[in-house]
Amino acid sequence: MRSIRSARDHLGCYGYAKNTSPFIDSIAARGVVFERCYAPNIPTHPSFTTMLTGKEAITHDIINIGGGVPIKPGVRLLPEILQENGWRTGAVDTMGRHFSRGFETYISPQWDRSDPLTLRRAEHITDAALPLIETLRSGDQPFFLFLHYWDPHTPYLPPAEFRTMFYPPDRDPYDPNNHSMDPAWNDEMFRWYFHEWIPGVTDSTYVNALYDAETAYMDWQLRRVFAALEPIKEETLVVLTADHGEILDEQLGFYDHHGLYEGDVHVPLICYWPGALPAGKRVPGFVQNVDFVPTFLEMAGLPDTENTEGRSLLPCIHGERDGNYDEVYLSEATWEVKRGLVNRQWKFIQSIEPDPHGRPMQELFDLESDPTEQTNLAEQRPEIVQDLKGRLDAWLARRLEETGRSVDPAAEQGRCGTRIGKPLEGETIGAGATPLHLRAPKEAATIPAPDALNAPPPAAPEIADSGEAQTNVDVDENTGTPLHGYVDTKGA
Repeated sequence: MRSIRSARDHLGCYGYAKNTSPFIDSIAARGVVFERCYAPNIPTHPSFTTMLTGKEAITHDIINIGGGVPIKPGVRLLPEILQENGWRTGAVDTMGRHFSRGFETYISPQWDRSDPLTLRRAEHITDAALPLIETLRSGDQPFFLFLHYWDPHTPYLPPAEFRTMFYPPDRDPYDPNNHSMDPAWNDEMFRWYFHEWIPGVTDSTYVNALYDAETAYMDWQLRRVFAALEPIKEETLVVLTADHGEILDEQLGFYDHHGLYEGDVHVPLICYWPGALPAGKRVPGFVQNVDFVPTFLEMAGLPDTENTEGRSLLPCIHGERDGNYDEVYLSEATWEVKRGLVNRQWKFIQSIEPDPHGRPMQELFDLESDPTEQTNLAEQRPEIVQDLKGRLDAWLARRLEETGRSVDPAAEQGRCGTRIGKPLEGETIGAGATPLHLRAPKEAATIPAPDALNAPPPAAPEIADSGEAQTNVDVDENTGTPLHGYVDTKGA
């Protein structure tokens, strides 16, 4: 199983016009594509726990990524089950915690942060994965391999050769007359974090292009993995999916993954097994990542002794039904504390705590006419709100009863993220800030750790190191467009 952090609508096989994913698209054309797969519990830790246990967050207790509550005793992960049944198990992953359970080999690579404009991740995962694949495939036992890639994921810092692939050469990412990034620079929760990796950027199109570049970089790296699996492809099920997507500039909460919007919870799912699964099959109905474990157990011929809460995907794959659900229930409790419900037409979101961006406590979107969720219809359609809230409340009451709870764990655990990034005295935020490629070389910004999501303002802000300006004169060899990036000229 391979996890990629890509919003499904930025992949060609899901209709994206830009050529971000030619290799993934080729796999999709030879495999099974699920058009409406949801990650119901976001972000990372809740989603992966749901994915690997086949249980919803109310059951397994991992509601947010803060780590304040451990996984519920007795809840087991798929690799534990498989290992007990004679499978070899391996993972290349950096999450730790309970995610290492059941893996015979668990490798956590380090990332190269030496170039401030590049945070290399995918190649480190692949470099660690290839010898592990060789070891696993050389034995006689079946194996389960979990590869966790962090591309694309905030901060968007792709390698230089990818950086400007999707950015128009006639645009300036630092144009002072462009105000499309103003909502990001006015976001008290994230503005100093953005200042670490896109200081001075005013054009949100540029940041979107960096995201697409990371997708292309991920796509390029996957070729190496599939080449290693080529000798055993007819014996191997490969699953491409994501634990969540990313909000770009379509909602408040730019360039992260909070909010139960489609960009965050509607994820890619592609299953590839030549000769065993139908090629070119598309499943139109609702499925969830809670369905993965019961599917794998059925395919492995193992009994479901864990009382998993999903449904096998095999009837969908073989055309017996077009999906597993008529509606999907959603939750988050990291930056925002919300529950939601999505069906074929409507998305309803109920806040449990006040929204940090000032959005209303209830949101209603008509996904058929407004797929990017721009118009909240909660006040105009109170009868729809009443119906969907009633269904959400009934589902929650049933799940609390089934798990022996009296209080919703999302409300009980609450929000764990309030602010990331360190304010720097004397620094300009937004337009006019010194671009990263003109700053002295430092380490690249990194993916925030869970314990960094509740950063208090420092008592004595540090003064930024202005450093010596570096050159930014270079051209992408593939596209001929300028690289708006740091170029090391030491020794030139």
